Amino acid sequence: MTTQITIVGLGSGDENQLTLGVWKTLQQASKLYLRTKDHPIVAFLEKESIQYDSFDAVYEENDQFEATYVAITEALLGEARKGNSIVYAVPGHPMVAEQTTRLLLKQAPEQGIAIKVIGGESFLDQVFLRFGFDPVDGFQLLDGSELNQNMLNPRIHTLITQVYDVYSASDVKLTLMELYPDDYEIVV
Repeated sequence: MTTQITIVGLGSGDENQLTLGVWKTLQQASKLYLRTKDHPIVAFLEKESIQYDSFDAVYEENDQFEATYVAITEALLGEARKGNSIVYAVPGHPMVAEQTTRLLLKQAPEQGIAIKVIGGESFLDQVFLRFGFDPVDGFQLLDGSELNQNMLNPRIHTLITQVYDVYSASDVKLTLMELYPDDYEIVV
């Protein structure tokens, strides 16, 4: 039997946004890891006596997100190499702006570890609801940490992620100012 890591998305809010498939997977997990316990669903998991370990300490040990994601990936693969099938839960949807999913999808098969991904509501679902636009009308999702003027398209809706502190916000602002007028309205 092949060892498997099942990656599930916890959605972008409380238990009302949790999919039934994810909920069943969480309930049946023999070993559950959360990327972070800084998520609205955690209070519900604790109320339902769902046991978990989190990687919050890894965030505290590393100065860079990239090193954090590599360390989390290595820890999960190490646990799976011991023959333990595990469930790894991430905020939102595992395939939307989730670096650990990308790393696991690349590295696990090389080590004979199967990966299964079960989606959850993405933060994008809430963006479309709150701003009232259909992404089919034109939409781009950009990473603020890699943003440059050539990526911007003023003709479509643009969402910039990975704006997590004053420095990244400043970099994004300066990049936007290269293309947009100073009084152009944005939403933070």
